[in-house]
Amino acid sequence: MKKNTTSLLSVGTGLLGIYCILKIIAKRYTETEDIDIDNPYIKGRKINSKPETIYERNVKPILDQVLSFGGLVVLAPLYGLISFAIYVDDMGPIFFTQKRVGKDKHFFMLHKYRTMKMNTPHDVPTHMLEHPERYITHIGKLLRKTSLDELPQIWDIFRGKMSIIGPRPALWNQEDLVTEREKVGANILMPGLTGLAQIKGRDELLISEKAEIDGEYAKKIQKGGVAAFKQDAVCFLGTVWSVLHHDGVIEGGTGNLPMPIGNTQIMGNSGGKSRKSSVNRFEDYGFNKTFHIDNTVHKRVLITGAESYVGESFEKYAAEYYPNIEVHTVDMTDESWRLHDFSRYDCVFHVAGIAHADVEKVTEEEKKHYYAVNTNLAIETAAFAKASGVSQFIFMSSMIVYGNSTSVGVKRVINEYTEPVPANFYGDSKWQADKGVRELADDMFRVAVLRPPMIYGKGSKGNYSTLSRISRKVPLIPNIENCRSMLHIDNLCEFICLLILSSKGGIYFPQNAEYTKTAEMIRAISKEYSKKVALVKVLNPLVLAASHVPGKIGVVTNKAFGNSIYSQHISRYEGLEYQKVGLKESIHRTEGNRKKSVLILVNHDVVIYNFRLELVERLLDDGYEVHISSPYGERIVDLISLGAVYHEINIERHGMNPMKDMTIFRSYHQLIKEIHPIVILGYTIKPNIYGAMAARLAHIPFIANITGLGTAVENGGMKQNITVLLYKAAFGKVKRVFFQNEENEHFFKDAGIAVNRHALLPGSGVNLNRYIPTMLPECGDGKKGGPVKFAFISRIMKEKGIDQYLSAAKKIKKEYPNTEFHVCGFCEKEYEGRLEELNISGVVQYHGMIRDVSEFMGEIHCIVHPTYYPEGMSNVLLEACACGRAIITTNRSGCREVVNGKNGYLIKEKNEDELVEALKKFMILPQKEKVAMGMNGRRLVEQKFSRDIVVNAYMKEINEIDLDN
Repeated sequence: MKKNTTSLLSVGTGLLGIYCILKIIAKRYTETEDIDIDNPYIKGRKINSKPETIYERNVKPILDQVLSFGGLVVLAPLYGLISFAIYVDDMGPIFFTQKRVGKDKHFFMLHKYRTMKMNTPHDVPTHMLEHPERYITHIGKLLRKTSLDELPQIWDIFRGKMSIIGPRPALWNQEDLVTEREKVGANILMPGLTGLAQIKGRDELLISEKAEIDGEYAKKIQKGGVAAFKQDAVCFLGTVWSVLHHDGVIEGGTGNLPMPIGNTQIMGNSGGKSRKSSVNRFEDYGFNKTFHIDNTVHKRVLITGAESYVGESFEKYAAEYYPNIEVHTVDMTDESWRLHDFSRYDCVFHVAGIAHADVEKVTEEEKKHYYAVNTNLAIETAAFAKASGVSQFIFMSSMIVYGNSTSVGVKRVINEYTEPVPANFYGDSKWQADKGVRELADDMFRVAVLRPPMIYGKGSKGNYSTLSRISRKVPLIPNIENCRSMLHIDNLCEFICLLILSSKGGIYFPQNAEYTKTAEMIRAISKEYSKKVALVKVLNPLVLAASHVPGKIGVVTNKAFGNSIYSQHISRYEGLEYQKVGLKESIHRTEGNRKKSVLILVNHDVVIYNFRLELVERLLDDGYEVHISSPYGERIVDLISLGAVYHEINIERHGMNPMKDMTIFRSYHQLIKEIHPIVILGYTIKPNIYGAMAARLAHIPFIANITGLGTAVENGGMKQNITVLLYKAAFGKVKRVFFQNEENEHFFKDAGIAVNRHALLPGSGVNLNRYIPTMLPECGDGKKGGPVKFAFISRIMKEKGIDQYLSAAKKIKKEYPNTEFHVCGFCEKEYEGRLEELNISGVVQYHGMIRDVSEFMGEIHCIVHPTYYPEGMSNVLLEACACGRAIITTNRSGCREVVNGKNGYLIKEKNEDELVEALKKFMILPQKEKVAMGMNGRRLVEQKFSRDIVVNAYMKEINEIDLDN
């Protein structure tokens, strides 16, 4: 007891000492008195001040001091880490200060972490820079996204210039905000690190709206007591959620921006408040019509917008069920669509647009782009179609024009009397287009506008795919009684086909014949995957509470469990029987018979095509959907033709910069979310490390293949230490790590990486059917008889031993002129000039990249591979042996395993003399012995290195994972 008391006293004394030191520093480095010398807000003006309550005067400052001091102490390691990262990323000051308006409109200097590069133009606000993103540092992007750049303001709280909760401090020149706050009495408050406006929209709010909210906060604080404390607590908790989810942050932006449409200005409703918009003049509702469908009439339809889910689904559906509807598509991504002859079509179906906007993460420039595509392009396309003599125009609007879902437990039914009131700029961009295209309608140009609810079906993305993922992972779902209108893609396609055959216009609200309860839909999806999900009411109070939390948590909860329905009577159309698919059948069509996906991550297309092709073919034959992620290369086309799905993710193969390479991790993470594979296979260092990290985050099994340790590990030092740390972090939950040689496996064991999950493979194996022995060309001994042909087949780089090979070639050619030295492979820039010179002089023959290695080896007598690169298992040596050719290589791991003393020679690394001797030794062999060496190599790979061994090992692991699913 006494020992514990002593320890507590020591800690307390230490903290008190730190507090006193920080207070001295804060006092010494505070702003000078002349900071307000040119302050226009207080100069010659009376400061509007009111008596402070006990909470404002005593309680709030004490809370600020205690919490800010605690924050400075606890976050000290994080401060150090961030400061170091900023300095390493872009040398210069760690912090920057900015003049802000504080309590009673006095100026003070606010502190932030520097996120802009040192070469950024000074005195220019971020939002006024051309392409501001180019000036933000790598670490700065992360700091801004996570709001960590605001952390130094805890110091401003500690020194009494700010509070934890309060109106955000205005910029010194932000006169409009200061003026608006003056009207509502908010300038008398201490500015805060966060506040009520921060959790009600942040940068998306208009200046007037932000000031109004600050005034609302001021009134509650000035009441004092429990009510004031409760208000601050709500703001604090709401901010925690907003920061975690990056709610409402827009670079350099506050308030709405006018969006041009022709000669008019349309205001994006990004602040959440909508203008009243008259829709009474548009009363052409489809449910008031009677339709007569002639299935014999032929219609030509042009879809404007390529690669759209709705457009592609409609084209496939029409081809299968309505052969009298001829469908064509034009890409709208550039101006070339204007050259297309619209006059040949009876109907234009416009689907081009930007959908599924995350409104909290969009810059003002991106907002402009939304209006340009969703609004301007739609109206321009409709006008172009009308001018071309098209008789019908169909526009895909959205239910989003009526705003967001209602809160949990609150019912709202949208009917013909409900006016569209978009909740954000995305909904507004669709609403402006909705109105704009209908204004073009007349008796000769009939415009049909569709406002569907959530569309779902096989291959759909967005909210439905999120529900699908949840249903496969979560065992318990809140049993909330809610209703949502939804529309299966087949019902929508049927509706569009019938509408086209009717040639009519109007406003339509297609939906399924039955409403959807979120919990029941999740359970229906889970059944398709043989998963059990229990619907429990005990979780309902948590959902209800979450629905009222400010910020994104409330939005997401209400989107999932809130109510959003159309009245069924506005979705029924006499003569249009389109509701063919019920809910259960639609779920089965969407989720049933889905192929299980396997994702393969590599850093080069050759890695897959040359060395893993048989595995890809086996997976496809066994019914798996194979996805391949790689930088683009010429072999990608071949892989796609086999049936694989390609995803381009660029990888810088050289260098290890974890901060820079995190873009690879983010790309992998997004890709995994899209395709949800049952297993991920990784090859080479970066795909292994960042792929395994992304797989772990998504709880997907990962199988790694160590194709070599790479020079970063081989050469030791700091790079090796960093790489080992990355491997340890990535391989913590890896399913299996395949090695191609024992030396690499021992390295991982010694480093304690994924121990007990190791397995040894015979390299990548070799396809014994593709690489077959051919007759060895007749040759002499290098001086007489046919020429002896040697070949170097590899990436032409120093570590592959190209220097030793070229030097040996020069020496051998002088003594044995009847020899040929061939070089094949991608050439690093440093060797281009030297190869060209030796090629011209006749020392070597350079062939560049060769497509058919097997055919080329048929003309060669011996393959030379003098590498000292950290190989996994040399594929070129395996291929040479399979083709019945002798080999000369270095006595190192990944090479020595392929030489058994009868099929080739081993030499020391970087030893040119031994290489020359080995070349001579081979040349003087009789023809029969040269042939025998090659056949011994063939027998070796047949026994130990068949690619079937590798494929079977992979399929065993994958089948085990498949059974678990």
